[in-house]
This record gives sequence, structure tokens and C-alpha cells, in this order.
Amino acid sequence: MTSAMQVQPYLFFEGRCQEALEFYRRALGAEVTALMRYKESPDPGMIQPGSEDKVMHASFRVGETTVLASDGRCGGHPSFQGFALSLTVANEAEADRLFGALVDGGQVIMPLTATFFSPRFGMTTDRFGVSWMVYVAPQGQGKGGKSEALAKQLEAKAAEALATLERLSDADWKKVTQAEKWSVGVTAHHYAGALEPIAGMIETVASGRSFAPFAPGAIDEMNAAHARDHAGCTRAETIELLRKGTAVAATTVRALRDDQLAKSAQVMAGIPPMTVEQLITGGLLAHLDEHFGSIKKTVGR
Repeated sequence: MTSAMQVQPYLFFEGRCQEALEFYRRALGAEVTALMRYKESPDPGMIQPGSEDKVMHASFRVGETTVLASDGRCGGHPSFQGFALSLTVANEAEADRLFGALVDGGQVIMPLTATFFSPRFGMTTDRFGVSWMVYVAPQGQGKGGKSEALAKQLEAKAAEALATLERLSDADWKKVTQAEKWSVGVTAHHYAGALEPIAGMIETVASGRSFAPFAPGAIDEMNAAHARDHAGCTRAETIELLRKGTAVAATTVRALRDDQLAKSAQVMAGIPPMTVEQLITGGLLAHLDEHFGSIKKTVGR
């Protein structure tokens, strides 16, 4: 039954499993819940010469998660590529302690630091080559908060915009909007292409990093260049760009804490600073209403 389905990491240490179990016990407080050596196998055919005392199968718990492990073929060269284990901890002190324990004999990929999505985040590989991401969940983050409501609002508006694009005919795509003086296609592509850059601005301001405000007229010049460069954009590529940009922007918004929504920066020279929340409501939500309202007015639907 689907209710019993689980996905669990299974790590093959190629001869160093016993050492790894002891390391994770010391570093993470892991509890070994099962261990079978090759010599204990009921099938003698599975025992390779010299591997009798190696670990055929083990399981250990870290917090609420069970990880499976083995010496595998006992080849002597464990390889862990293309994935990382994400370790969520309660606070920054715990992050510092566990990160320091994991990096002993390993290598730091990204030092522990404050990010827009976490007060403490870092990446390391341990002495066996296993990659770890240590993460502190922001206080107050979660569904039902202001950031969640804003993300859902963006997703709902974007879904309606996608439906509008999918209903357009080839003739509609080429009509020129009265407000922007661009084709319907270019107008839609303009908004879709702006989502990821605006999400980047939101992330920058929310994290407190320095932000160079736009000079007067710079945005108009960028928009004009975009209209020229993408005059031949297709509906399929624009729909895909809108889907991708919406996913990135919604993820960025959803990760924000209330205190980050209140942070501000001067986005454009000559105008008052804008808060992160104003960037979301103006740059993402009102921006969509403006351009897709223009598109609907142009095509009459």
C-alpha cells in the first residue's frame, strides 16, 4: 500500500562502513539499529573472500531519519556523487556544533553563513566523501504566513495568465497592445523574462546585501532592448519561460520570514526605498496584472 512507501538513502562505504557508523555516532549522535556482517549471511555464496567481517547491511538513525549502509563490494574506494544529505537542526549553535563535527577530516564546500532562506546554512563533505547540507529552519516560516499567502497569490495569477496565453490564436499573438506598443507575444515574454531577475532582487534585499539602484531611464532602455531582441518569440517558449520563472519566484517568496518582508532598499534612484513586500506586490503581482490586463484588452477576452 502507498501508505507504507518510503524512500531512504543507502550509502555504500566499500570497506569503511564500520568506521563510518562509529564516526556518525560521535558526530551526529547516530544510533545503529541493525547490523549484519557478511559472515552472518544465510547465503554463503554472497561472501567474498576476505570480506567476512565487513558490513553486509546496516541501518542507523539520525534524529527522525533512518539511513541504510553497507560495505557493498568492499572495493576500498567509496564514491558519493550527485546528491547530498540535508541535515535540518533546531538552532545556530547546533548547526555550528554538527557542521564542525562533520567537517573533521572532510572538506568545507560552503562555510556556515546567513542566507535569505536560513539564518545558518553550510555545505561540507565528510571524511568518507558524503556531502552534507546543514540547515537551520527560519523561525516563523511555514504555510499560512504572509510569505505563503503572497506566493499562492502569485501562483494563482500566473496560472490564469498561462491559461490566457494558451487560448490565444496566432493572429492574437501578433496584435499590438495599446499600453505597451509591443506585440502581445513580446508583452507576455517581457513579464515572463522579468520573473527571475525580480526574484533575484527580492533575495538580495531580503538578505541585507548591498543593492545598486537603477539609474533613471535604465529600466525603459532595458525594456526597449528586450522588445527588439525578442520580437520573434514564440508562444511555446514564452509559456515555458513563464512556468519556470513563476516556480523560481514563488519559491523565493515562500522562503521569506516576516522580518525579511519588511527590509528595504532603494531600487531606483530618485524614488523612496521599497520594502521586500512592496517589491513582491509591485514587481511580481501588480506587474502581472498590468501586462496581462493589457493583453486581454487587446485580444478582447
